[in-house]
Amino acid sequence: MTIRGVDAFERAFPRRELFRGRSRSVFIFSSLGSLTLCLLLVDLVLVADLLGSGGRVSLNQAEAVEAGRLIGTENARSEVPAGLLPVVWWSREKFWGLALSTTYRHVDWLKKNGTALMTLLAAAAVLVLLRNLLVSRARRAATRVGLDVVMRLGRSLHRQRLRLGPGDLQDADGRYVLGLFTGDVQLIRDGVSLWLSRVGRYPLEFVLLVALAICLNWLVALQCLIPLAACWFLVRQESRRFQSTLQLAESRADVELRLLAESFRKTRLVRGYGMESFERDQFQRHLERFRDDVTSAKRDGRWARLMLMILCLAIVLFLVGSRVLGAPQEFSFSAALLSLMTLASLHWPLTAFWDLRQDRAQASLAAGRVYRYLDRVPEVGQAVGAKFLQPLSKALQFEGVSYRLANGNTLLDRLDVKLPAGETMAVVSLNPLESLVMAYLLPRFIEPHAGRVLFDGEDIAWTTLESLRLEAVFVGGSDPFFTETVMENISCGQSDYSLQQITEAAKQTHAHKFILKLPQGYETVLGEHGEQLDAGQGFRLGLARALLRNPALMIIAEPTEPIDDDTKSLLDDTYNRICRERTVLFLPTRLPTLRRASQIVLLHRGKVESIGTHAELVKLSPLYRHWEYMHFNEFRNNGE
Repeated sequence: MTIRGVDAFERAFPRRELFRGRSRSVFIFSSLGSLTLCLLLVDLVLVADLLGSGGRVSLNQAEAVEAGRLIGTENARSEVPAGLLPVVWWSREKFWGLALSTTYRHVDWLKKNGTALMTLLAAAAVLVLLRNLLVSRARRAATRVGLDVVMRLGRSLHRQRLRLGPGDLQDADGRYVLGLFTGDVQLIRDGVSLWLSRVGRYPLEFVLLVALAICLNWLVALQCLIPLAACWFLVRQESRRFQSTLQLAESRADVELRLLAESFRKTRLVRGYGMESFERDQFQRHLERFRDDVTSAKRDGRWARLMLMILCLAIVLFLVGSRVLGAPQEFSFSAALLSLMTLASLHWPLTAFWDLRQDRAQASLAAGRVYRYLDRVPEVGQAVGAKFLQPLSKALQFEGVSYRLANGNTLLDRLDVKLPAGETMAVVSLNPLESLVMAYLLPRFIEPHAGRVLFDGEDIAWTTLESLRLEAVFVGGSDPFFTETVMENISCGQSDYSLQQITEAAKQTHAHKFILKLPQGYETVLGEHGEQLDAGQGFRLGLARALLRNPALMIIAEPTEPIDDDTKSLLDDTYNRICRERTVLFLPTRLPTLRRASQIVLLHRGKVESIGTHAELVKLSPLYRHWEYMHFNEFRNNGE
């Protein structure tokens, strides 16, 4: 998956980060862990050799003299237990032979079987613990790198969500971003962690294991590596073919399963037409096909892979065994055992390499979806040289405004309407999205596709977003709360407002009393992990938040959720306070709010159908009467 010519995975985790910070720690710990694995294999083989040989080595007189010079004595004693002497003697012509003989000469407890065995077992235990520690540290560092990627992408998604604005009328964009963060970003995290762990660990481990096998006997190593690589490749190919066959068989089995399920829904038809015998035979035929489809692919695939692995094992054992039996002095049993263990250990690096591209591909697809969202251009932007907007004082005007959804549906179609400032108005429509679009255009949550929105004759597209949104505040009936205190939810975390101003705004909206009843009053934490408010309380808190800013224009979308009778009566008094000396535009869900409005704008198919008071529209507009009946007849919601 590429984004503008750059691999999306690499964009999430650039190559330049590969050897920096925690990524560098992954490579260091993984490299030490790979080296420890090789040392552990050697140590285990020394244990096996000591147990098998009993520390005895058969030497003639000349060899005994040579072995004596090697270990610093006059003459090595043949057939006498001498700890690691067999390994020292066999390794005398290897490049590590001098170091091994020097160590044997100066460390007395390697010269006796008991102390040598204890030393080797203790070394094995230390190496196992050390390798587990190093691998664990490498994985932990890789996980931290993945988490760093998550944090960086999470911040970018949050910032981009804020940049794109709240222009999504049905909040599909918000749900999409949430899915990116909880799904795709986590896939990227796992992909980066796994990829870094494998890249940091397995290349060096593969090289060290191959080097170890070659050092023991390069001819045997080459003879074994070639058939091993070919056999391993065939096994992986067979596994891939098996997976494809299995998927096909499962698909056929699913078809048969659906046919079987249909039989259980045909009882009336079968009994009505006397088709019991025919249906029984048909059901049995589909049942047998279902059984065969499920079992055949698994049986064939398993046998093929098993035969390949047996063949591979037989070839390797023959090649190694022939060298041991043919020239035991050149290739001892312990060397053969170490070669077999080394070659077997190559399976994990090779498998990791094989799966690396697939793991990276999944993370790359997820990263591609994330970066496509991050590369979106915001619909609403501030014009160069934008001016500061003065408070609305004369008129609010929509001039030839059109707006369409992404699917092509038109919500506003060259809308022309002029509303006086300082009034209490309402906007209603059969399609709720039409009135919502009109409200969203005022604080520029969205941009019109044609036409202009004017405040006192000033096109708001050429004003600063900050000044516009100070003067045009939108209050949603189901606005969420931050997981913060009541005070911070009202003040939006701004320290410019004093406690007295906050409490005064809460009193104006009749939120003060229920706030005081909360466990910690204004210091009570709300939100997902705090106290929950009902619809009426949340709406009044939202009104207090808006009223605190004292805007010239307030757009209020009333809650669609049912609210209690006490809140309804309190809202009437709250509206009396809010509507003084400012322009208020309602998206109403309550009949008393409609009756309060001095003008009601009825939209239909993107245009103004009619304007007037509630009483006037009930008399003159059949469409408004239909809308009122659909929303407020007593059989639906008791007149409210």
